[in-house]
Amino acid sequence: MIPFGILLASTAEHVEEGAHAATEAAQGAAQHGAAAAEHGAAVAEHAAEHAGEAHGTAEVLMHHVLDQPYYFGFQSKHLFYFIVAAAIVIVIAQIAKRSYKKGGVPTGLGAMVELFVVFIRDEIAEKNIGHHDGRKFTPLLCSFFFFILVAALLGLIPGTATSTGNLAVTLALATVSFLAQQYAGISNYGVGGHFHNMIPPGLPAWLLPIMIPVEILGMFSKPFALMIRLFANMLAGHMVITTLLLLIPLMAQMGTGVGVAMMPVSLGLSLFIMLLEVLVAFIQAYIFTLLTSIFIGMYAHPAH
Repeated sequence: MIPFGILLASTAEHVEEGAHAATEAAQGAAQHGAAAAEHGAAVAEHAAEHAGEAHGTAEVLMHHVLDQPYYFGFQSKHLFYFIVAAAIVIVIAQIAKRSYKKGGVPTGLGAMVELFVVFIRDEIAEKNIGHHDGRKFTPLLCSFFFFILVAALLGLIPGTATSTGNLAVTLALATVSFLAQQYAGISNYGVGGHFHNMIPPGLPAWLLPIMIPVEILGMFSKPFALMIRLFANMLAGHMVITTLLLLIPLMAQMGTGVGVAMMPVSLGLSLFIMLLEVLVAFIQAYIFTLLTSIFIGMYAHPAH
């Protein structure tokens, strides 16, 4: 009986070891299967993300925000058309300058350019900055107006890009405007007087710890508003046109007849927005120039 009991105990021990090994193997297989499933899901998600980036609607819309590198040998497409817009402005200025005859009366393009220059000088610069300082800042304001206008109109040509629809370009324009604002105050009152003029006269001393940070924040919020306003308005029109054109393939998924019927509606609305963009180009050039002159006038003549 004893050897038989020993045999049974040994057999039971081997069975228990086999069951334990089988359990561990099953757990390992389950863990391995879960890891493989998780890896497969991650791969599928990654592929879906890349597919959305390559063929999704977002890429078509963000084409106007994200730049295209190495365009005609330049680092980006916006940089290329930024240089083209600047060159066009310079050429227009030179043609307008040479159009003046001996009598001082411009002809052709020079007459149209003079119309804008006189308007900017009399109605924008001198009214917001003053007669003396207004004439001093008129060349800068004219540069803002003509560059923004030409860049916006140039971007309406199919295949081109609106350089002012790039945040880096509007940041550079706003930075120049900010420097002009500070120069207007410092040149008239000195560094100390310029910053002292930011504090309203007669302000109680206990409000100074509150008002000084507010005024400093306001000094930087002005160019920030110029930057965002121009960028958003230049970008919005292109986004609307792109969205309207995307309605054609979207409706075509419902049926070929629906897509064909949507074509004249989508193209007609896109043409209307395109014509509206011409008006927006003039308005945004005017608004940026006007706000810059107002901000310069606030620092050049804080008492007013």
